[in-house]
Amino acid sequence: MLAAAVGLPLAYLLITVGGSAAEAAEVIFTSRTAALCARSVGLAGAVTAAALAIAVPLAWLTARTDLPGRRAWTVLAALPIVVPSYIGAYAFLSAFGPTGLLRDLLGVERLPDMTGFFGAWLVLTLFTYPLILLPVRAALRGLDPQLEEAALGMGRSRWQAFRSVVLPQLAPAIGAGAVLVALYVLHDFGAVSIMRFESFTREIYTLYRASFDRTGAASLALVLVGLMLVLLWIESRS
Repeated sequence: MLAAAVGLPLAYLLITVGGSAAEAAEVIFTSRTAALCARSVGLAGAVTAAALAIAVPLAWLTARTDLPGRRAWTVLAALPIVVPSYIGAYAFLSAFGPTGLLRDLLGVERLPDMTGFFGAWLVLTLFTYPLILLPVRAALRGLDPQLEEAALGMGRSRWQAFRSVVLPQLAPAIGAGAVLVALYVLHDFGAVSIMRFESFTREIYTLYRASFDRTGAASLALVLVGLMLVLLWIESRS
């Protein structure tokens, strides 16, 4: 019953596209759709890479070091996950946009525009990295420290021990978190809309809202579902 309920949106897309296959093909097989694919996948890859660069060191600091106030830092580092990305995008634009609060504090006429790829990348990175931080930190806490101590006792440096002993054990948690971040970025609508970045979700909304083009919107949505399925397949194979 749960699978049937979850599958209803996909069934709707297939029925809508199947009923107008020729019109759907005109939407899917275009240079604009290819550009949307490249932009969306590029944003997902950039956000995932940046989130990994933030989350893995934070997980290590809060789980395996004597950092003062580790519990407080753990809670603070995980807080962005409870803030919707569109709220974060609006807050960043209000504070650091061309006419934001920072402009008034600095007393300048106008700040650089942060919309577009950079703004979407920054906001989505800062509000999705906990999706990697939490599973990696849990995995670190569950590792046997004797394996690392044995590697250090055999003459390996801490970095060599981390790379050869700890990192392979963290790979499943890192991979799962990275997939969650990439999927989140691909399906996000609020942040990319506020930051005026042309992605699949924004184009789908525009097609449906502006022209009531259900077939075009469903066709692009089906392509987006296909991208997500490819991503899940790559993760499962790796």
